[in-house]
Amino acid sequence: MKNEYEKVVHTLLCLGMCLIWFSITLLLKTSASYPLLLNNGMLMPVLCTMEFCILVPLYLWYTRRYQAIPLGKLRGSQMLLFGLLLLGLIALQSLYMQQESWTHSQLGQGEAWRRTLAFSVAVVLLAPFFEEIIFRGFLLESLLIWAPEQRFACALLTSLAFAAMHTQYTHPQTLIALIALSLLLCYARMKSGGLKLPVALHMLNNALGVAPALWLSWQR
Repeated sequence: MKNEYEKVVHTLLCLGMCLIWFSITLLLKTSASYPLLLNNGMLMPVLCTMEFCILVPLYLWYTRRYQAIPLGKLRGSQMLLFGLLLLGLIALQSLYMQQESWTHSQLGQGEAWRRTLAFSVAVVLLAPFFEEIIFRGFLLESLLIWAPEQRFACALLTSLAFAAMHTQYTHPQTLIALIALSLLLCYARMKSGGLKLPVALHMLNNALGVAPALWLSWQR
């Protein structure tokens, strides 16, 4: 950024994008249809579709005007290295993680395999895109603008916000796992120079998370 004014304008733009994302979430949670969607296991598919359809075009509009948060390139060597780090992190988390009742209720069981499939598509294919755009994109960038030399501090603040926004989870272990995941994704974004690598890692993480439920639904 050339001057303080440009920094302020860019920061407000980034935070404005975060506010749009939060407003979409809040709008659905305060709507009359929220209890029905929650009870039917369709909350995540509907919410993720809304956020994806709004935030991805906004991000593409942003990239045509600024080069601060590019998609970047997905290099095989980086994907392999960070993929192994992610698998190690998941293996470590398996020692202390507890099953979240919210996740179980949304996945469904028995004849609700379609609900499980819809949930899985939402969290594996849609959520990683807009969550990376918001957290490892706009939020992290709004911090790096003012403290480019304090990359770990910016990543930690981003990760704390990422964990805090997942209000559906109740176990402290889950919040710790979210912070650790976000730190890895922040590092992936800064190392690769774009969002493709953290998006791919986020997809892999979520896919591994829902794979057992998908397998059980398919077996039924």
